[in-house]
Amino acid sequence: MSPRLIQLLLGLSLLLNCFVLAGFVYRSWIAPPAFEIRQPGLPPPPPGARPSPIDAVLHDLGVDSAQRESLRGLLDGYAAKRRERLREIQRLREQSTVELKQPQIDMAKVDGLVDQLARLRADLQKETLRTAIQLEPALRPDQRERLRVLIAERLAGAPPPPRPPGPPGGPPGRPPQ
Repeated sequence: MSPRLIQLLLGLSLLLNCFVLAGFVYRSWIAPPAFEIRQPGLPPPPPGARPSPIDAVLHDLGVDSAQRESLRGLLDGYAAKRRERLREIQRLREQSTVELKQPQIDMAKVDGLVDQLARLRADLQKETLRTAIQLEPALRPDQRERLRVLIAERLAGAPPPPRPPGPPGGPPGRPPQ
């Protein structure tokens, strides 16, 4: 083979590697994949929409369409309450932004807004937990057990599981060669 052909092949290989690395960087850091729960027969969620915590729990439990239909009233009520709370939270955020942009910040007003925001978030979490517990009668025994684990892990804010022994800050390093 001529040296010119070898240089051309090495250049193409370098170009291909650059594209692969650029694709990896783009997919990992710039545009990470969206968390998406797809229900059969339902349209995909609007771009940027995240599923509610209850939707995520139902997905992880593997709730079928018959179970979902029996829970329809509970889920619709939860969704309406959640939307209303999120609207109130957004309204308070906008009020906080307006107040913080003032030349003279009124800390008493900002404190009140922060307290209201914390109360609304706590109410939203309580409603989510209440709804998750009300799912139990419509679930199979194996799903009930999994629901208890999910409530403890996600909704009740249980501490993360203990880390295996190893160097702090990450997985063990690569062994020497």
